[in-house]
Amino acid sequence: MPYVETRRACASRACYKAHSHPTFSIGAVDQGNSIFTSHFGGTQQIDAGTLVLVPAHVEHACNPVPDQAWSYQMMHLDARWLNQLLQETAYKDAYQDIPQFKPVLYKQPKMYQYFSCLNSQLFDTALSYWEKEQTLITTLTELLFPYIQLELLALQHYAQQEFKQLLSMIQDADVFLSLEQMSQEVQLSWYAIIRLFKSSLGMTPHAYQLNYKINDARIFLKQGMDIAQLSYMLGFSDQSHFHRVFKSLTGTTPKLYQKQHRAILSKS
Repeated sequence: MPYVETRRACASRACYKAHSHPTFSIGAVDQGNSIFTSHFGGTQQIDAGTLVLVPAHVEHACNPVPDQAWSYQMMHLDARWLNQLLQETAYKDAYQDIPQFKPVLYKQPKMYQYFSCLNSQLFDTALSYWEKEQTLITTLTELLFPYIQLELLALQHYAQQEFKQLLSMIQDADVFLSLEQMSQEVQLSWYAIIRLFKSSLGMTPHAYQLNYKINDARIFLKQGMDIAQLSYMLGFSDQSHFHRVFKSLTGTTPKLYQKQHRAILSKS
């Protein structure tokens, strides 16, 4: 299913820098403890049985407590697909280019059970594509989202039109853009642009560009693109730079990510 990506990690010690996804993400802690941080929600320690929901484009990080391992599940849902699915509910804005909702944590045994059961069925090779799709839709619409309350962010309305213009500029660019280029485009100072990104996304303009390109890289790696060619196409200085950034934001290397996706396809 192209609109869902899910994975499990067991006894992991991998750590990630603060990042964001263009997807609506649901995580569950299976074992151990971790530290969840977000510019929009502070820092909290979470333990087994906790569900974490992160709306699209919201900056966050979730890492094991120091010197410990943890096990978890992570699901990424295409936010536009989710929007269509939930259009009859209160959650008509699951997808926004600019974040609208705060991350939310739930420690409710039934929600954890529903989510874990869903993931188990998505991993079950004995089930058909259609059975998995029906299970996904039913679990989201009937068992999870009816009990979820998302809290709106205190949005900063300053220069929002210019901000949307900058996002489009970044998304259309083949290379990394400098503050000078952005400043010339929207006639705002460097400081104002940095403040705008921090208040709206929780990260600097450069960090957003890195995240955006790595999320693009995931798509191209799944399509089988050559890694050296991809690093050049995305505007990284060299392949080693691309490798370092990809691993810091995803916890794995581009080569291993591509290999794992091929293995999944071979089993489907």
